[in-house]
Amino acid sequence: MKKQKFEDRVYKVVTLGEGRVGKTSIITRFFHNSFSEQTQETSDGYCKEKTIQTKKGSIDLAVWDTAGQEKYHSLAPLYYRNSDAAIIVYDITVKETLQKGRQWIQELKQLAENDNMLLVIVGNKCDMHIHKDVEQSQIDELCNQYNAKHFLVSAKSGKGIPEVFDYIANELKQVVKQTNARNTLKQGKQKEQQNNGGGCC
Repeated sequence: MKKQKFEDRVYKVVTLGEGRVGKTSIITRFFHNSFSEQTQETSDGYCKEKTIQTKKGSIDLAVWDTAGQEKYHSLAPLYYRNSDAAIIVYDITVKETLQKGRQWIQELKQLAENDNMLLVIVGNKCDMHIHKDVEQSQIDELCNQYNAKHFLVSAKSGKGIPEVFDYIANELKQVVKQTNARNTLKQGKQKEQQNNGGGCC
C-alpha cells in the first residue's frame, strides 16, 4: 500500500472562546461569506472543511466550531485532541472574554497533546470599536506569553476574516514543508547507512 504523504492529510483547526463572542459567525463568514444577527447558540461541535491556496501550495483545513457556554464546557476537550491550530476568540466589547481566553489556552495546552500547536487570538466585533473594553497591553501580554498571533476581525462586515485563515494555512503549510524536508533528509541518511553497510570484509 502506498504510504500517505504528510501533506495529504487534513489539518484540524479548533475555535474556542466564551459563548456569544462570535465563533460560529466567524466560521460562517469564512465558509459562506454571510452573517446573521440571529445565530443560534452552539450546543455541540461541528466541522467544516475547506481547501486554501497558499504561496507554497494548497492545504486542507477542517475547522471545528465549539460551544462556549459553561453548561457545555465538559465537551470542549473532545475537540482539542489532534488539533494543529487553535483560534481563541474574544469579544472586544467585553473584557472578561479576553480574560477567559487565558483559561481556554491553559486548558488547551494541558489536554491537546500537541506542544507545537499554532495559536491565534482573535478579537471579534471590531466594527464596534467605539465600545472597545480591552486594553492593548492585555492583548500583547497574552500573545507574548503563548507566542500567539493576534487579529482584529468583524464577522459582521467580514473585515480581517480571510487574513486569519490565510495566516493559519500558510503557517501550517510551512510546517508541512519543513517536516517533509526533515523526513527526506532522514530517509537519505538511512539509505546511505544501508549502502555503506552493504559490503563486508
